[in-house]
Amino acid sequence: MTVINSKSQNHYINFSGGITRKLKRNYFPNEVEVIKVFERHPQKNGIAGQLPKNWIENLNQFPFNENKSDCIRDIYKQFAKIIKLAENDIKKATENLNQLLKKYGILKGKESYNITKIDTSESVYAKNGYIIKSNNEAKDLFVKEFKNLDYMSPRRYALATEHDGKYVETARAMQINNQIKDKHIMHTYWSDTQNGYMVSEYIKPTTNSKSKIQIKEIYSSKKELIKELQKKYGFTLEEIKNNNIKIGYEHENKFYPYPEERIIFNYFSTILGKKKLIPYDLMYNENNYIITTNKKGQNILKLIDFGKIKQNSDI
Repeated sequence: MTVINSKSQNHYINFSGGITRKLKRNYFPNEVEVIKVFERHPQKNGIAGQLPKNWIENLNQFPFNENKSDCIRDIYKQFAKIIKLAENDIKKATENLNQLLKKYGILKGKESYNITKIDTSESVYAKNGYIIKSNNEAKDLFVKEFKNLDYMSPRRYALATEHDGKYVETARAMQINNQIKDKHIMHTYWSDTQNGYMVSEYIKPTTNSKSKIQIKEIYSSKKELIKELQKKYGFTLEEIKNNNIKIGYEHENKFYPYPEERIIFNYFSTILGKKKLIPYDLMYNENNYIITTNKKGQNILKLIDFGKIKQNSDI
């Protein structure tokens, strides 16, 4: 739900509220069911989610003569054009983005964003990826532009999009971000399904983000292992204990750890399992998560992909 102040800080206008509320509150098993939600709200132009908080705050403070909901609609429309332009002309796309955001008071003075393109050649579903980096305190953004899979046969398309792609990943992101508050899960701002992209917080990987912590075969205690996990992934004793995360087993006064990929899978399957969800391919695809750092410079692992997260009927 994108909101904007109309007359005072307490009066808001909804833009994509109907779609966003539905996706936040419910589980939709496949693309077909998600599309039905969008079709019930054609006036929303395929938009779900909301603009970043600081964008909304700056919009609230900016005087407009026109209807502010129309301003938001224009931001979404122009942003989509900028993403398409970025594929062939990053410099012009960056100029257009800064002009757009200055027009609506989202950027002020010398504040600006810069767009860079990243390599997505290994991705099955991402056509392009863009980092939108701020020169001020605003959070950096990541744009995932989805591939168009319409060339596939109906059967292959149905299989490919049942648990992945722009519709399902949008639905999962909206649901998980709303229902599960966890520092290890990436936050998604909005998705434009008509133009095929999703905007999320940018998670900057550390230089050693895929290195192993060299888990030993045997530890003197569970707490000793957790200290290693916190150093590499940011998993705290409270998180492991309170969520009853299985990280190994005790035998004859020693602690024997599970492999790292199993520990990561156990963490997210337990957290998501509270809503009967399970990340089916997380253990076999390390591209689904990134190790980054928090404001204190401490390592923290983040789930960055919502594909193949399905409802676990066994829970």
